[in-house]
Amino acid sequence: MKARTLQVFSLRTKLLLFVAAVVILPGAMFGAIAVSSARATLSRAVGRELAEEARDTAERLAATLRSGRATLGSFARQDVMREIRIGDLDKRISSSLASLTRGTPSCGDLLVTDGSDRVVAANDPALIGRTGDALLGSTAVATIEGPIDAPGHPRRSLRFAVAVPDPDAPERSLGRLIALCDWRHETDVAARARDNLVSAGVDADVLLVDAQGLVIGGALRPDGRWRVGDAVGLAWRDHEPAPELPARPVGHVDGRAGVLFGYAALPSDLPRWTVVVAQPLVEAFAPATHTARVLALTFGTVLLAALGVALAAAGRVTRPLAELTSAAEALGRGRTAATVPVRSRDEIGALATAFNRMAVDLRHAEQELVEAAKFAFVGELAAGVAHEVRTPLGVLRSSTQLLERSLPNVDDEAHELLQLLRDEVDRIDRVVTGLLDLGRPRELRPEPSRLDQIVFRAVDFAEAQAREKGVSVCRHPLAAAPVVLCDPELTYQVALNLVVNAIQIVAPGGSVEVTMLPAREGYAGFAVRDDGPGVPDDLRERIFEPFFTRRDGGAGLGLTFVRRVVHEHRGRVWLESGDGRGAVFYVELPTVEIGA
Repeated sequence: MKARTLQVFSLRTKLLLFVAAVVILPGAMFGAIAVSSARATLSRAVGRELAEEARDTAERLAATLRSGRATLGSFARQDVMREIRIGDLDKRISSSLASLTRGTPSCGDLLVTDGSDRVVAANDPALIGRTGDALLGSTAVATIEGPIDAPGHPRRSLRFAVAVPDPDAPERSLGRLIALCDWRHETDVAARARDNLVSAGVDADVLLVDAQGLVIGGALRPDGRWRVGDAVGLAWRDHEPAPELPARPVGHVDGRAGVLFGYAALPSDLPRWTVVVAQPLVEAFAPATHTARVLALTFGTVLLAALGVALAAAGRVTRPLAELTSAAEALGRGRTAATVPVRSRDEIGALATAFNRMAVDLRHAEQELVEAAKFAFVGELAAGVAHEVRTPLGVLRSSTQLLERSLPNVDDEAHELLQLLRDEVDRIDRVVTGLLDLGRPRELRPEPSRLDQIVFRAVDFAEAQAREKGVSVCRHPLAAAPVVLCDPELTYQVALNLVVNAIQIVAPGGSVEVTMLPAREGYAGFAVRDDGPGVPDDLRERIFEPFFTRRDGGAGLGLTFVRRVVHEHRGRVWLESGDGRGAVFYVELPTVEIGA
């Protein structure tokens, strides 16, 4: 199971997955954008075509309805209708209705009603005398209603009704002229519209929808989703019919219904019908779907080619990494000297160089951990010593002072012994204080500071001791003083420790030089050089250890304090010396840009 996991998540596998992602993600985004753009273009183009066909169909249907209404109104105004008023109901009106029926093939029945809405004349004499039934419809003077199922008519009908004006008083109505026409004949404009669309390659439904959103007619696809009487359910906006049809129709997409459609409502002087031309999105977007398939095939081919190239490249990358893996394992087993050869100048070579640098840094970190452990030990030791020694030291100092005051007439040897006792108590107290200072945790307060001001302030303080001993102190400043990020007080103590140590180690008449070092590689610092006895090679590694000293009376904690403070600043401190050749202590601290 572990081997399988390593195989799945190997670098080669990850590289292949990365290449696949690099190809797939942009390809998918490009494909999605291309398909989306194609669908949007098709939606606009096909939708506009459907909407224009809906508008044209609505115009033709409106013209048909207005023509039928105008023909009926023209006949209603003829003088023959005068006989309704005078009650002369001979065969003249009925024969006129019969001749009008023969001249209008779509009309099945023509009826004339009087003021009480009773049929007083008809092309079919059997209809005379009927009143208040479904054949006559509403009592409104002028209407267009349909489709209706009229009694005695095998097919659905469209009913026209116009007022019959009194020829002598046109503002008064004598009754109504009603025409029952074949519904399919009157609405065959939908069939012609569908034929036009099919000839243009668009297989769509042409629906005639009433105000309630129900299909009342049209030309429907054989396998379509709608039938007469169904609710259309498309998400078009509610609107009041305008006096005229829109000049620039726009198509619409109903994603929930999966339909692309255009629509046009009949003008406001006609029934509240809407012509809807609808096509399934699957068919409307078929070109975009084909484009998506072509893109998918192209991207698949590109992906396979890219994976082949990536597989070859992965082999070239993983082979050099095997050396790095072996070296890393050796490093993990504690072999901090493990390094790898740098065979190239590319990224793998840079990785090998970084690994070698890491191994060196790891050795330094290991040394710092050892030093940190020593400091921790010193801290614990200091706390214990302070607790166990300072109280007795205080008692000894007080007792010595009491003895000196109580025995004023003792001989010189006794006084010398008491003075020696007091000096040794003070020396032990200084050692305890140094241990406490070395082991006590400190909070650094770094700030950008001019290093030469801090170092030369320490030199100023130590010059009095140098003059008393006859030691000369020389300063070597820089024209452009470096600015470092440090805690000024702790850095001052570091410089003071090094300068005082140098003054104390040289013989009278010797010299000490304090030189400022220019900034390089992000560090700047100073050097303290003396012409004293120097430090032998075998002791240089121990010079910074606690309690190691070559000076009589020294506690061996000053240089330990120096190294700890410098390391806490993430700086560097080292010694260059040889037996009898003097010594040079170097201190470098991180620089900071002025104004940063």
